[in-house]
Amino acid sequence: MKKIFVAGATGYIGINVVKSALEQNFSVVVATRKESTDFNLKDQNLKVLKISENDNSWTDYLQDVDVFISCIASRSGAPKDAHYVDFKLNKLLLEKAKDIKCSQFILLSAICVQKPKLAFQFEKLAFEKELQNSGLNFSIIRPTAYFKSLSGQIENIKKGKPYVYFGDGKLTQCNPISERDLSLFILSCIADENKWKKILPIGGPNQSLTPKNIGQMLFEIFEVTPKYKSFPTKILDAIRLLLMIASPFSGWARDKSELVKIAKYYATESMLVWDESETRYDPLKTPSTGKDTLEQYFYAVKKQKVELYIDRDSKLY
Repeated sequence: MKKIFVAGATGYIGINVVKSALEQNFSVVVATRKESTDFNLKDQNLKVLKISENDNSWTDYLQDVDVFISCIASRSGAPKDAHYVDFKLNKLLLEKAKDIKCSQFILLSAICVQKPKLAFQFEKLAFEKELQNSGLNFSIIRPTAYFKSLSGQIENIKKGKPYVYFGDGKLTQCNPISERDLSLFILSCIADENKWKKILPIGGPNQSLTPKNIGQMLFEIFEVTPKYKSFPTKILDAIRLLLMIASPFSGWARDKSELVKIAKYYATESMLVWDESETRYDPLKTPSTGKDTLEQYFYAVKKQKVELYIDRDSKLY
């Protein structure tokens, strides 16, 4: 039985990686700073380590781990947060993996690093390079988009508010992947030699969607009269300019300026594979996996079969 260590095990994807790993009878080790009710603590294949601010002795329990899986990511994407989490913490994990002669390191990255403009993207790329040069067997996974990132307007839609998009609602496309399908894909990298020492972009079942498509889907599923509100992307430039003027005098303004920059990126760049030769995003070249579709997820939210995940860390207000 392989023993795996999952970093970021209480996060959106990490929780599901742990659950799927236990279902597949892996021996799983996780570390957390708080008492967690996210896992079945009675599962004999699960070891939960308590992290203390000033005590790193928990790493002693990793000596016989076969595979490191890192699902950690900065919450806000702010430069300091990104450097500490996306690069520094991952590098500490990599050094530990090398120290104990662990055979494999699987990294959950992001597809948006193909065209880096943001602080967290450069930090992710810096660690990807460290991992590639580490000598370890690695898999770098770059998912397209998560269901949670496309669910932020559901509550507004249910209240009769308009669905908001930029431009004509067709500026970008994505092929989102569910947390379950992504978790299974991550775990498949352990044994599948075709996924070793590779960068692996991955999306869900073929369903390339624009913001306008997603809005139409939401109105139909929640049986609400369609209302749309469009904003030009230049409004984000104007907001960021004002925040940058105030940034020398306000940490709040600096942080919000970075969030606006992130918002502009996602409003104008597709979450698909970038074809450099054609200088365009290509849905046909974006690999797919799994069975779960965004439409099925929205129906499950409507029927309260799944809990709606609200990503509050990336809000602009």
